[in-house]
Amino acid sequence: FDIQIPGAGQGAFTRGCALQFMGFDSADFDCSTNYGGCKDKAGCAKLPNSLQPGCMWRFDWYHWLEDGSRSNNPYVDFRRVRCPSQLTDISGSVPLDDDAFPAVDLDSST
Repeated sequence: FDIQIPGAGQGAFTRGCALQFMGFDSADFDCSTNYGGCKDKAGCAKLPNSLQPGCMWRFDWYHWLEDGSRSNNPYVDFRRVRCPSQLTDISGSVPLDDDAFPAVDLDSST
């Protein structure tokens, strides 16, 4: 499970951001560290302006590397659910086995 966070590393996929944001090099998107990304908030300044708030979120809210430099992707508990109409109405696509899964309860906190 990966959360794609600006400035947090591109992993093996280093071409997409530079193609989308002309005038930036691949290294600008992760402070030249493909796996792990920028080590401090100052590195966020290298990213395009539209991506900088997401990069800063990683340090301000997500508290990246705060616990002895060991934080990484969070542990998650997930299960497949029926595709919500908010998505299927846009895509026009419904998985053939969608009825085999529970509907999403947007009012529930679990």
